[in-house]
Amino acid sequence: MEPFQLAFASIRGEFRGRTWEDVAEWFDELRRDHQGFESHQYLRDIVASVLDSGVADRLGVTTSMHDLVVVSLAPANGHYETIKVISPSTGAPVDDGCFALTFLGRKKRRQGRREIQQHPVTEAVPAFWRMVEEKFGIKR
Repeated sequence: MEPFQLAFASIRGEFRGRTWEDVAEWFDELRRDHQGFESHQYLRDIVASVLDSGVADRLGVTTSMHDLVVVSLAPANGHYETIKVISPSTGAPVDDGCFALTFLGRKKRRQGRREIQQHPVTEAVPAFWRMVEEKFGIKR
């Protein structure tokens, strides 16, 4: 398996996600109950930005360990393009103070069918929304 292979999320069939509110509550519980979970705050910030965006109903979410897996809820014909926000606990090979966003697309003509981006955690929310707009055409 190539390095970083698990960073890509492939979702087929009917999407069975969680609600954004449920994910927010879960991250809040983890932070309260587990010392050191502060390093995941940028994930919680992304969730809060989606809840505040007015377009949460257009984006599906689930979790994989502590990663966020986000899809557009536009009809997908059984295969969803995914954005995955990688958590620190995944052990992704990124620079200190950075996190990774990945994209797995299904359209062969689309540039960036498999993409990995590294960003500073301080830029997590704007980086997430840039990818959502670029890949899914959804603006907050």
